Amino acid sequence: MITLGAIKAATGHEAVTRYLEEVVLPGSDWNLVKVRRRTVRLEPPHAYWASYVVKLGRGELVYPEPDAEPVLEEAAVPLAVEDAPAGDVSTAIEEADAELPQPSWTEERELRLIARGVFDPEHWSSYREKVGKALGGLGSDPMSGPARPALFDDTQHAIWFFPADPNLTSLHRAADPVEMLRLFRNHAPEVLEHPGRITEVKVELARYLPEIAAILRYDLETDPETSARTIYGKVQPFNRGAESHRVMTEIWKAAERSDGKLVVPRPLGYHPELGLYLQSSVAGKPISSDRTKPEFLPGVTHAAEALATLHESAIPTQKKLPLDREVSRLARTLDQFALVEPRAYFLLRELIAHLKDKLKGLPEEDWLPTHGDYKYDQLLHEDGNFSLIDFDFFALAENSFDLGKFCAYLVPSMPKSWEQSVAAEEGRKAFLNRYRELRPQASLQRFPIYETVNLAGRAMTLMWTQMRGWEQAAEALLVIGMERLKSRLP
Repeated sequence: MITLGAIKAATGHEAVTRYLEEVVLPGSDWNLVKVRRRTVRLEPPHAYWASYVVKLGRGELVYPEPDAEPVLEEAAVPLAVEDAPAGDVSTAIEEADAELPQPSWTEERELRLIARGVFDPEHWSSYREKVGKALGGLGSDPMSGPARPALFDDTQHAIWFFPADPNLTSLHRAADPVEMLRLFRNHAPEVLEHPGRITEVKVELARYLPEIAAILRYDLETDPETSARTIYGKVQPFNRGAESHRVMTEIWKAAERSDGKLVVPRPLGYHPELGLYLQSSVAGKPISSDRTKPEFLPGVTHAAEALATLHESAIPTQKKLPLDREVSRLARTLDQFALVEPRAYFLLRELIAHLKDKLKGLPEEDWLPTHGDYKYDQLLHEDGNFSLIDFDFFALAENSFDLGKFCAYLVPSMPKSWEQSVAAEEGRKAFLNRYRELRPQASLQRFPIYETVNLAGRAMTLMWTQMRGWEQAAEALLVIGMERLKSRLP
């Protein structure tokens, strides 16, 4: 069994930099400019992932002006997607620091490098075989195109570069501008709002959770230019995109009947040969985690209106999200907490006992169409208008499933000031009050349980992501969960 320390060393910044300098770059005319760790993900006792942004340059060096301002690098964007390992997985975000301007090259490019470690030797053996079958036919040079992963038996880890992916085996094709140009030309009437000829497709990685899902942005250039548009595509394994397309088609119809309460991207098709679901872009940017921003309170109020519309939509689906599965998932996490944070382990153990006790005698709520991953950052805003995205977890669930998750994620895990916590509480009250105005018949007797389960789930996610200060943040969320379990609706 490989230790966590050994895995972290093998996939750490120093090891990755050495691999780039000694294996990848020799023989090319590219220079290594910077290696920045973007995310980590821990799934004890099975696997550990680290992703890096690799900046390269060639040509001539261009020096900045003497009085140039420091630059703050763009933060990473978290992604939660369906069937992530062990449940609701987010990515750990490294803190960005302001840097003094550095010389730049006349030509620069960025690569996304993924390092995945496996703890158990038997799991490593099966994973190694899987990777060979999935990507063994690719080339060996990541500088010239999609390349098969490099495998290191001594340290039981693999390294690969986007768009190669051991589980998303069609991702490199969906990220190929030439192949996507052919696809979009063949489906131009479906994807263009106005008649035109597609002349070029630019592909940009929007979000990526290795081996789980990738979201790609496609900018379609056309003749005439007025037909140009932006489209988003999601690559998922196991034909999940087919269900995404069916569900989004029904949600789109419900949104058209909602008088503006529910605004969603328009589905544009599913292409099974690529595992690629396509949808239109929607205007705006995600609501900020700064709860004091002016758009936050209107956003959570709109979220209540959108959710009430979705809950009344009667959209059919076979997938269900039962509460006992959520509680069981927390119970399975106990052993993981025992391995890495004993204090949180005891808090979670006590919380689970109280959850099970409170559940006794509480009747089920109404089962309704459910977003399944309802959080404030699933809302995009622009000029006072809001749109809802990311229906990957759509299913049937009890009435309080979405409400409990939304309210649990309003709580800041690491508040920078008391104002953040106050604004979060105001948002929680506004959200619940508006929802109950629209659906006074809602059955919410299990709401405290769902909110508590999701607060505990956030603590669990913090453990997986290993972000700085996660231990204290996880303990705080578990304590708040205990308080919410014993309280009533505001």
